[in-house]
Parts: sequence; structure tokens; C-alpha cells
Amino acid sequence: MSAEPAPRSDHPAQNSALAVVLLLAGFFIFTLVDAASKRLTEDYHTLEIAFGRAVFQALPLVLIFAWRGLGIARSFHPKLQILRGAAIYICTAMFVQGLSLLDLADCTALAYVSPFMVVLFSIWLLKEKVDWQRWLAVAMGFLGVLIVLRPGTGVFGAAALWPLSEAVLWALALVITRMMPRDGALTTLIWTSLIQLLLAALFVPLVWRSPDLADAPIFLATGLGNLLGQLLLIAAFQRAPASMLAPFSTIQIIFAALVGWLVFQTFPDFWTWVGTAAILAGGLLVWWRETQISR
Repeated sequence: MSAEPAPRSDHPAQNSALAVVLLLAGFFIFTLVDAASKRLTEDYHTLEIAFGRAVFQALPLVLIFAWRGLGIARSFHPKLQILRGAAIYICTAMFVQGLSLLDLADCTALAYVSPFMVVLFSIWLLKEKVDWQRWLAVAMGFLGVLIVLRPGTGVFGAAALWPLSEAVLWALALVITRMMPRDGALTTLIWTSLIQLLLAALFVPLVWRSPDLADAPIFLATGLGNLLGQLLLIAAFQRAPASMLAPFSTIQIIFAALVGWLVFQTFPDFWTWVGTAAILAGGLLVWWRETQISR
């Protein structure tokens, strides 16, 4: 009979400032992964891209097991881990499909109804108390998203349903992370990677075509980048409340605008920068509020 996994002795202490840094680093890496995935959509089906990402994300797990042993995969929350892994896989497929139809910045911005959903899930599932300053910060961030998108300019078409749906599941996955405080970041990363690989392997035969060898480095970058980004986000959400981190995640829109300009020559216009200013202001408001509380 297997023994219950022992509590992690190195459970991370709460540290809001460090959590924000980890969050921003993770989302910047995700933006690079998204750009690479958008490039792959020119030649491959969404499900094959999701499979390639899952394969290369799972391969480094061999090194993790060699370093920490198989015991690192033991979880106190296996059902939540399965739910999180499935949600992340569906998020990946939905967002890549959105990337195949929309510009990088537009797709990213549409996905950023997720901070609002994170706050709602935090109240419902985590019973976190959200003060008016955090609500204001989320509202400012959401207003910034609307300014970036400017409803009526053509972005809000059927293609927008992919990143919008992804946003709901992504918010759920982030909050589930907060619901598993007894599992370490590596444990959660292992479960997420393996669940994604299992689901991706089930669906990829429906659309499989032999990939070009020249595209292997791009698939590799998406998988390894996704692995690192997941690790950073898991560590961030273990160190601060989900509702506190939610507004900061919208800064990925800025990353997407810059990468879109550098890689795809889609330069953000004046109103995009007005919107990003509102998003930054919301994040700074949360940072200020947390600083005041910690004193």
C-alpha cells in the first residue's frame, strides 16, 4: 500500500513582490511561445502544434525525475491536478486556433478578460476578500483592453470566441493552482505536462502530417518555453493571492504588441498605447495597495 505523500518542507513563503516578478517573466516567455506558435499555424493544424508543444514540454521531466526521484510526482490534490492539466491543454488548443485567425496582439488582448474571471473565481472558490482598490485595478485593466480592441473595428468576430473561451479556462487553471498549496511547483508542473501530453496524443492522429525537420527547433522552443513559463506562474501563484496578481497579468498585452511589431511587423497604434497605459496603471495600483498592507 502506497504511503501518503509527505508535506513539502520547502513550501514557499508569501512574497507579493517576488510573485509579481515571477509572473511577468512567465508571461513574457509565453508571449514568445505564442509568436512561435503563430508561425507554425501557417503550416500545421492546431492539434498538431499542441502535440508538439506537449512532447517537448514533457521531455525535460526525465531530468527532473533523475534529480528528485519519482516521489516528486506524488500529489495531495490529484483530482485538481488532472482538472488543471486538462484545462491547460484545452487553453493551448483554443489559443493557438485563435492565433491562426487573429493578430498576436489582438488575440492576446481578447484573452485578457481572464483577470476579471480570476477575481470572480477567487471569491467563489478561494473565498478571498477583494477590496475596492483591487476591483478598481481590475476595472482599469479591463478598460485598457477595451481601448486596445475598440469594439466595432472588426476584431470582435467569430474568431474572437477562441481566445475569449480560452480566457475563462485559463482563469480557472490559475485559481486551481492556488487551491493546491501542499503540492510543490515541480509536482504541479509534472502533472500538467503529463496530462497535456496524454490528451494531445489522443487527438493528434486526427490531423497528423509529418513535420518538416526545419520546423523542429520551433516546436522545441514552444515546448521548452511553455515548460519554463508554467513553472514561473506556478511559483508566482503560490506566493501571492490570485486576485492580487490578476491585474499584473494584463501586461502581457504590451509584450504581445512589442513582439508582434518585431516579428510580424504589426505596429500598435496610438489607442493601443492608451489602453496599455490604463492596464499598467491598474497593475501599479495593486502593487501600491499590497505595499501599504504589508507595512
